[in-house]
Amino acid sequence: MDTRHRLLGILVLLVVTGGFCVQFAMADVWTPSQSDLADDPPAYDGERVIMFGTVQTIDQERDAVVVSDGTLEVRVTDVDPETVSGLEPGGEIQVAGTFQADPSTITADEVVVDIEGSSDRRYVYGTSILGGLLAVAAFLRTWRIDVRGFRFVSRGER
Repeated sequence: MDTRHRLLGILVLLVVTGGFCVQFAMADVWTPSQSDLADDPPAYDGERVIMFGTVQTIDQERDAVVVSDGTLEVRVTDVDPETVSGLEPGGEIQVAGTFQADPSTITADEVVVDIEGSSDRRYVYGTSILGGLLAVAAFLRTWRIDVRGFRFVSRGER
């Protein structure tokens, strides 16, 4: 395949991917946004919100967690006791529920734990890096890069 055709194919794929990103960004998925919520909490009192944040403190007796996204600190109540017991400060969660402005509280309908704590974060990144290195090693064991031809060539081929 000609180098010009390859470059054209790559360019078309990048434009299509960019179009998908723009379309997703325009979708009104997060209403209100976390920055809107932080700017004017009373305006969203009683509304359903979605918040992504880092766990600051945990109150296991009341099944509550204090979460911060860097701009707003919110107390999340009605969290499943099993979910609370697995969390550590520094973990990351997603919360969907009803927001009360004074004090800033979310009564959780659903809580999804992304990362439970620092050991979980090390495991996630460690296994991802290891998997990536294994995939690259397996690929480069069979293929080599032909810089002049701007392509990958089988190692048996010259």
